[in-house]
Amino acid sequence: YLEVVYPQMTFTAFTGSSAKLSCEANYDPQKCGMVHVVWHELAKNTEKSVELTDPERYFTTVNETTKHKMRHRQVVTEIISVTTKDEGRYQCKATCLTGEQAMGHFVTINVRRRGFA
Repeated sequence: YLEVVYPQMTFTAFTGSSAKLSCEANYDPQKCGMVHVVWHELAKNTEKSVELTDPERYFTTVNETTKHKMRHRQVVTEIISVTTKDEGRYQCKATCLTGEQAMGHFVTINVRRRGFA
């Protein structure tokens, strides 16, 4: 009754540009209750992760629809201005009020400095 869906991918973002991470959490509100869906950055060389919630660095939009008694929550988190510190692995995680958890694939961002023309 809870799943997180989006493609596994690797992409390159240039310093100073923005980068968008998008996922969809599908859940049954009868079984799940409230759901918390957020993108995380995985800390280097560990299994720990940090939620991307700092409003100075990230802009998140949420769109939710209902179809056949299931809720579909799309979460898009934009890294407003990419820096070299943003290079790494990211994952979208959903957690029900009941404690049930689902995670999606890893998305890897490679950061490159803009070249001079």
